[in-house]
Amino acid sequence: MEKIDTIVIGSGMGGLACSAALARAGQRVLLLEQHYVAGGMTHTFKRKGYVWDVGVHCLGEMDEGCYPRKILDWLTEGRVTMHKYDHVYDSFTFTDGTKIDLPGDREEYFANLKSKFPKEIEGIEAYKTAVNKAAKSGYGHFFSQLLPTVLSRFLTPILAYKFKYWSQLTTKEVVEKCVKTPELRAILTAQWGYYGPPPSKSSFYIHAVTVRHFWYGGFYPVGGAQVFAEEMIKTIEAAGGKVMTRTPVKELLFEDDKVVGVVIANETQTKFYAPVTISAVGARATIKNLLPATAQQTTWAKNILKLKQSPCHVALYLGFQGDIKAAGARASNQWFYESYDMEKTEWNVHDANSIAPILYVSFPSLKDPKHKSEMHTGEVVTFVPYDAFEKWHGTNVRKRGDDYLQFKKDLEERLLNQLFKWMPDLKKYLVFHEFSTPLSTEFYCRAPQGAIYGISPTPERFRTRELRPQTPYKNFYLTGSDVGTLGVVGAMVGGLLTAAKLRPKIWKEFR
Repeated sequence: MEKIDTIVIGSGMGGLACSAALARAGQRVLLLEQHYVAGGMTHTFKRKGYVWDVGVHCLGEMDEGCYPRKILDWLTEGRVTMHKYDHVYDSFTFTDGTKIDLPGDREEYFANLKSKFPKEIEGIEAYKTAVNKAAKSGYGHFFSQLLPTVLSRFLTPILAYKFKYWSQLTTKEVVEKCVKTPELRAILTAQWGYYGPPPSKSSFYIHAVTVRHFWYGGFYPVGGAQVFAEEMIKTIEAAGGKVMTRTPVKELLFEDDKVVGVVIANETQTKFYAPVTISAVGARATIKNLLPATAQQTTWAKNILKLKQSPCHVALYLGFQGDIKAAGARASNQWFYESYDMEKTEWNVHDANSIAPILYVSFPSLKDPKHKSEMHTGEVVTFVPYDAFEKWHGTNVRKRGDDYLQFKKDLEERLLNQLFKWMPDLKKYLVFHEFSTPLSTEFYCRAPQGAIYGISPTPERFRTRELRPQTPYKNFYLTGSDVGTLGVVGAMVGGLLTAAKLRPKIWKEFR
């Protein structure tokens, strides 16, 4: 590259979106990724002819005209096609046999709930109103992040006063105020797996913005999750930028209190210089891994580091041969609950007799209209405590010892047995399975403690002023889900926020 305008560290959706937005604003961006493939939690991997995504199961608000869809189209110049894969995008099944389908039609969904719980009609309406108000309250909050720090201190209380109210309530507080029936409370909060903490700990804002995100259905990228990285990289390169994989950043380069570039963790300690550097690897990982040790003692760093990480997970990657629809597989995501208690979120893997309180089951091959063969893929996800895997922290893939392999094998068999309890007819079609632990997320995505969603979306997170694009260091910024919200779309919006902080004219594209 003849000239680098901006260095971006990390090629997850936040880093990709930020880089592509700056490229569309005329900048030459150098995007650096430590993994051998770009995409972060949007990348895919292959085994024996099967292809799985690792984090893209369902996206909302991808109808023409929706704000997130406008952003995606602008970043990729319309090259990504989103497929609305089914009228029902999620299904909840409880241990007593109760099944609730979530259709891609808000009014149909609420009508179904009112029919099932006729004594709760007033409460259901109150809940719907609360979700709408809370979700919309975020606009002022995120706009205030684009203001200069001094100006933001004065205007944020005005711009974000509604957000302050809704974000500091827990999901449990709002839902319990609206409805009285325990089963209905469980159903209304059952999508907690999309953002991590249980109702008693999650901010109602993140619950509301998640639920509202899917009110008009679920979408999947045609061609698979890897198309996000493929198409945004084209945007970056068209502007003279470059994406480098297998290029881990060791540390930031400083001149006084100003960041001037990065040092690569290779034999020659290669240095890249640029007027602006942006970290898309998460706020905690940035502080712990990229900044000097003295930076961790600043108030800015301490306020971020005290925030809890989101939960970690284990995943089963399944390969099937045959007509899995005949065995109950669907394009819609299927959630299986062992109880109505939404506070039970982690599988106690230490107990050999325990079962996971929730299974999230997805069949990517049924969502993609390009997939034509009978080699189908499935994924099963559940949440686990990180401390069960902490003894192997820092070890490399395939070099974790026999005790780890045995532990992993035992969990894999237990999770398979639990899946086939719910979907027994699938077993005869299964020809391949592979199991991943939080150590995989930690190793491949450099996610601290294998956190699947970055910093946990608690009320405390949303009152932490330090989670914004601008850092205390000149020419150094944060981006991604920690400055936006959770998930693929949340990280994409976070990427756009940081780009717009540097190039405010970007917002004119979405008026």
